[in-house]
Amino acid sequence: MLLENREIEVSGSNSILGFATTGGGAWQIWDRYLTVDGKNAYHIGNICNTCSFFFERLEGANQSLGSDAIAQTLNEGVTSLNAQVVSELSKIVPNEKYEALLLRANPQLVQLGGDNDYFSHEQVALWGVDGFWGLPHSPKIQYYRLPNSNISTSELLCQFVVPMFPGSWLESSQIAEYEALFQNGSEPTALAISILDIKSPADWEEGREITSHWCLTHYLLDGHHKTFAASKLQAPMTLISFLAVSRGISAPEDIERLVAVLSEANHSQQVRRP
Repeated sequence: MLLENREIEVSGSNSILGFATTGGGAWQIWDRYLTVDGKNAYHIGNICNTCSFFFERLEGANQSLGSDAIAQTLNEGVTSLNAQVVSELSKIVPNEKYEALLLRANPQLVQLGGDNDYFSHEQVALWGVDGFWGLPHSPKIQYYRLPNSNISTSELLCQFVVPMFPGSWLESSQIAEYEALFQNGSEPTALAISILDIKSPADWEEGREITSHWCLTHYLLDGHHKTFAASKLQAPMTLISFLAVSRGISAPEDIERLVAVLSEANHSQQVRRP
């Protein structure tokens, strides 16, 4: 559910987080990367809108990027994208135009190859299995999913919450602290930088119900322990997403549609709530 959104433009940031691209031959830009300290942290796909969506962890994904100055505010739970919160958090992300989103979500931890693994199920259903490898894509990290929703009758929104380091690095004492917060009714807030990629196969079977995937990926900058705790307890948490407007395979008007769909989901939930 989208609780609040606002457009922002970050300038003058000294963030160690960045974006990079590579290419070759006829394509000066083909592959896209999220970088940390100049090292590729995630391969976040290519520029082809008919190729399948993917992300893949690389060696640079090895640390959290939280802000000590706002850690207490995030742990207590952010309820509004006020100027102070946005100003402090904008120091963590690179200079870009963003749609800042405040979301409430129930993250579900994915077991690779399991029933809720996008790459083993939704991706295979739309694109089939990779013709060379004969296997579903592996992102090389466990990730979380938020519930799917519909952009339209033929367009499916799939959301991913992707850690910046593996779950084996999580500390049990910190997980227990967040479990206690959730059990007391708190909704701590995580922070992410996000990308929207809209992907549709060049060819698909006649009569196929879903013809494109809107893949909204939230790369966790802060909140790894609280996200794991929320998933373990199946508890709601909040997530501040800095959605980079120009870095996805999408246009500004697509982001407007996305915001409208997320807002409608919030309205529908409020109507159903007793």
